[in-house]
Amino acid sequence: MKKAVFYGIRDLRVEEVESPRPGPGEVKVRVRYCGICGSDLHEYLHGLFPVSPFGHEVSGEVVELGQGVDDYGIGDRVAVFAKDGYAEYMTASREALLRLPDDMSWERGAVVEPLSGAAYAIGRGRVQPSDQVLVTGAGPVGLMVLIGLKAIGVETVLVTDISKTRRDKALELGASEVLDPLEGRIPSRIKEYTLGRGVDVAVEAVGVEASLKDCLASTRYRGTVVVQGIFTDRVPIHMLGFVTREITMIGTNFIDPPRALEWMTARGATPEAMVTGIFPLDDIARGFEVLTTDKDRHIKILMAP
Repeated sequence: MKKAVFYGIRDLRVEEVESPRPGPGEVKVRVRYCGICGSDLHEYLHGLFPVSPFGHEVSGEVVELGQGVDDYGIGDRVAVFAKDGYAEYMTASREALLRLPDDMSWERGAVVEPLSGAAYAIGRGRVQPSDQVLVTGAGPVGLMVLIGLKAIGVETVLVTDISKTRRDKALELGASEVLDPLEGRIPSRIKEYTLGRGVDVAVEAVGVEASLKDCLASTRYRGTVVVQGIFTDRVPIHMLGFVTREITMIGTNFIDPPRALEWMTARGATPEAMVTGIFPLDDIARGFEVLTTDKDRHIKILMAP
């Protein structure tokens, strides 16, 4: 079978490898789609993480059962939350699976995982429908958070991004207002919008110093900052405002798939609206490069074996 193998920074090759067999408690899945996650893009550009989940946004069908698996059957449609999804086939433990509705498209199934990251982050931040929320960054992470916020009924969501294309997408997905960080200080504009109070919750969805500082400076007294962006550089922070306003800052790095699936099946969430391209497995390296060099046109790319 074909599989994308990571050799080093910007060195991703598709090779013929032996098809995997499921071990005890595992299933073998025929991959239909695998989304390129923001964390995968970071690894492509900077090197694999110590425990790498490279290729984990998968939709597919069960084609073989390992010993002891009796809660899934051949042909079951599943989302898979495990590594090695950039391939024609993969294996995963049954704990890493979520059964998909029969009428859900494979494309929708592949974006359950990124929405589940937003579901977990929103839960960690204890966001309420009545909250005013700032999301810094309208890339895949930030837009998934926006979709989740709208799914739970949050009316006021302010989104920042330097890309007009991504700001426009945020408006399309329900943002109350979009702001360009290059056109004025974000905290001042947030304070003006909230009549000097600041937002209840700010979500950092980029992983850069300026974005985090905007979140901290835009949050109200005893508000919450949820950090979901992936930082590859150290960030110096002036702590005085953080301390005097008694802000709670939370890191988030997990998923809540059942909640995400409920948003999609019962609350009209459409995370597939972010998909801007589908690339064949043989051309997966170009998909990564496009996300790096053409961010004005591409937001989310799926790989199709």
